[in-house]
Amino acid sequence: MNAGRRGLLCLALPLRRLKPSNVSGMNRILTFLTCAAGLLLAGCASTVQRVPMPDQTKVVENPAKGRIYVMRPSDAGSTIRMDIVDGADRIGHTGPGGYLCWERDPGDLVVASRSENTSRVSLVVRPGTVHYILQHIRMGIWLKRTDLEVVEEERGRTELKKCKPARVEPR
Repeated sequence: MNAGRRGLLCLALPLRRLKPSNVSGMNRILTFLTCAAGLLLAGCASTVQRVPMPDQTKVVENPAKGRIYVMRPSDAGSTIRMDIVDGADRIGHTGPGGYLCWERDPGDLVVASRSENTSRVSLVVRPGTVHYILQHIRMGIWLKRTDLEVVEEERGRTELKKCKPARVEPR
């Protein structure tokens, strides 16, 4: 018998020793591990907010402040969460189909989203106004890439209806 055939025979011997009951047990373990991993990954990308969520029944809860929405209506990158910051303040992270909402003092605002890249948008917050920022998800090299876009109120309201509010977990 040549060396190549002996190598194949050595690989096949342990498989022949397995009894059908052992194989079915291994299949059950692999199925369980696959399901557990899927459940863990599915929970990783929920939308979580670290700052208080304003009253959603009011246009602006505090008329001396402006309201900001960051929405991620797309299901793309469903296992990837994207961090959102307002200047140096961490607001939370978005998952697919979710939105973040907070109110802040008037003035210049830079909102940034971080994943494989960092995307920033600037706007001027005025008292009693609402600003809508749409988050787009794009293909990246290792992860998904994020792209923020300030949108008009009409489009913002339409996109907001497609999303669910964040789960609030204060710092």
